[in-house]
Amino acid sequence: MTAALPADHSGMLDPATFMLILVIALGLVMGSAVTAIAYRVPRGISWFKGRSACPACHASLGALDLIPVLSFVLSRGRCRHCGHRVSWRYPLTEAWCAGWAVLLFLHTGLTPAYPLFALWGFLLVALVWIDYDFQLLPDVLTFPGTLIALGAALLEPGGVHRALVGILVGSGSLWLIATVYRLVRGIEGMGGGDVKLAAMFGVALGGPLTFLTMFLAAIAGTLWAGVLMLRGRANARTELPFGTLLAPAAMIALLWGDRALRAYLGLMHRG
Repeated sequence: MTAALPADHSGMLDPATFMLILVIALGLVMGSAVTAIAYRVPRGISWFKGRSACPACHASLGALDLIPVLSFVLSRGRCRHCGHRVSWRYPLTEAWCAGWAVLLFLHTGLTPAYPLFALWGFLLVALVWIDYDFQLLPDVLTFPGTLIALGAALLEPGGVHRALVGILVGSGSLWLIATVYRLVRGIEGMGGGDVKLAAMFGVALGGPLTFLTMFLAAIAGTLWAGVLMLRGRANARTELPFGTLLAPAAMIALLWGDRALRAYLGLMHRG
C-alpha cells in the first residue's frame, strides 16, 4: 500500500508538494530538449526547428514517443517504426535533468535566480554529451551559458565580484595550464572550449567553488585515464574530453561545494 502525498483538508495537494511535482515535470521536459540539443547542435541541425525523428529510419516521432522516460519504458527502448534500439542516453538525460531541477530547488528554493541556474545546469548536461562524442564545446552553448550565469550572479549580493573572481580562477587557470603544456610538450593539451566552459561555470560559482570544480574534474580524469591505460585503450598522449568531467563537477560544486569546503576547513582548523 503506497503512502498518499501530503494534502490539505480540502483534499488538494499542499503547495510545497505541488511545486515539487512542477519542478520534476520541468526537469523531464527540459531533459527531452537537452537530448535534442546534444544531438543536433554538433551536427549543425537546428534544435528548435523541425520535428524529432528516429535517427535510423527518420520517421517523425509522435506525442506519445516524446513523453520523457515513460516512452522509453513503454517502447522497451526501441523505435516503434523500425525497431532500432534507442540509446539509454535519452532516459538517463531526462532523469538527470529532473534530478538537477529538484536538487537545485531544494538548494535555492523558488528564488528569482532559480530558473537561471536551472537553465545553466541543463546546458551543462548537453555539453557533457557533446564533448564526450565530438570533443567539442560549442560557443553557441557556452556563451549563452555564461550570460545566463552572469544574470543569476547579478541577482545575488556580491555576485558581480564573485563572477569576476570565478572567471579569473577558472578561465585564467586553464588558459595558463594549456599554454604551459603546449610550450613544454609541443602539443595541445586543452582546447579553447574548455577555457570558455570555465568562464561559464566560473561566473556562477565564484573562485573557491571553481577551484573545487577543477579539482574534482582532475581527480575524475586521472581515474578515467588510469582505467583506460590499464585496459590498453589509452596512453600518456591520449586526449580526454575534459569538458565531460568539468560540467558535472560544476553542478556538484554548486549544490554541495559550500558544505564540502566548510567541512574541509573545519578539519584543517581542528588539525
